[in-house]
Amino acid sequence: MEPKDVPYLLLGAMSTIREETKKTVDELVDKGKKGSGRGAKGLAQADRVVKDLVEKGKKDREDLLSAIGKEVTRILDNMGAITKNDIRSLEKKLVRIEKKIK
Repeated sequence: MEPKDVPYLLLGAMSTIREETKKTVDELVDKGKKGSGRGAKGLAQADRVVKDLVEKGKKDREDLLSAIGKEVTRILDNMGAITKNDIRSLEKKLVRIEKKIK
């Protein structure tokens, strides 16, 4: 994967998440139209489903961000880009050298 492909990776992932969410919401609407789960029991069930949907969305978002982060890191490593960790390491070495010189 090239760095220029990262935006397409993001768009594809967001599209997948949007489609899954729409599918779940459509299923909930259909259940509501059929009258399943009336009354307090139905409200409790709907509340549970919504909470589960929100949690799934949070987990999917975290998984997506993690995957993107890993891919960006891999691309930068392949390009030989200097990272913050590389700079910090060099700064520490420079401080040690400066102490030796003084």
